[in-house]
Amino acid sequence: MIDDSEKNIISLDKWMGSIIGLAIGDQLGSLTEGKTRGSFEKVRGMDPGTFWTDDTSQALCLADSLISTKKFDLTDQLKRYSKWLFEGYLSAKDWGYGCGPTARLAINNFKKNGTPSPVKNQATNGALMRLCPVPLYYSNNLEEAIDKSGESAKSTHDNPICVDACRLYGSMIVKAVQKKDKDFILEYDHKLWTDKPLEKSIHIVAQGSFKEKKLSEIKGTLNILESLEASLWAFNHSSSFAEGALMAVNMGDDADTTAAIFGQLAGAFYGYEAIPIDWRSKLLEKELIEFIANKLYEFRKN
Repeated sequence: MIDDSEKNIISLDKWMGSIIGLAIGDQLGSLTEGKTRGSFEKVRGMDPGTFWTDDTSQALCLADSLISTKKFDLTDQLKRYSKWLFEGYLSAKDWGYGCGPTARLAINNFKKNGTPSPVKNQATNGALMRLCPVPLYYSNNLEEAIDKSGESAKSTHDNPICVDACRLYGSMIVKAVQKKDKDFILEYDHKLWTDKPLEKSIHIVAQGSFKEKKLSEIKGTLNILESLEASLWAFNHSSSFAEGALMAVNMGDDADTTAAIFGQLAGAFYGYEAIPIDWRSKLLEKELIEFIANKLYEFRKN
């Protein structure tokens, strides 16, 4: 078991950085999503016409559930995902824009039978892209944050690779928001995984598979393993939020999600004030996202 006797004072700047970082990354990549690397002019900033997508919408629904229920409730989370998909709740558009195939199937299953019916045979990245409200909410207890991060995948993605990708990344977000240095965040800590080991492919990532790879070996695709590696590669190979976010979106493919995953960790590490003010000013519905982030901070579990 993890010794959690020392409580950490959670910085609001880093907390806000994680949630805003997710949305900024999502919006930065919205115009390069689905394009092959090298087939488009490199993104150099927040371009006109950009908007955040399903990554941010589902994260806001997840935060909304934690705020409203003051507990972790998969059924309530799915009610809000369903409201987003079918009514446009907390969407940048008038409808549930951009839903991935795995989440769509799981949400449709829930709408039909009223109980969580996650997809088990797909290792896509939809659970990781929306993750940060959960580890943030439980950030005063690393062990609980890891457990609930994994559980959060199971509303839509009940696959061991998806669950453990969320467990691993949740642990990193907590370390970042608790002001740990980058080496500590990325270092493999076997004590965290002794009682409940990581799935084999996620264990390899946890041990640093991304650190020695060249950019040509990294792909930010719909596959959760590849998008996890791509996000960690950008975090490890950059020295600022902006530098890493641009690395992520310019990988192409599932660019908005790679950058949204990167933004959760990098935002927690560098903080809100380190995100370029020009990008923050152009973030769609910035006041709404900041309001929800502040409410989640207010109601976080101590």
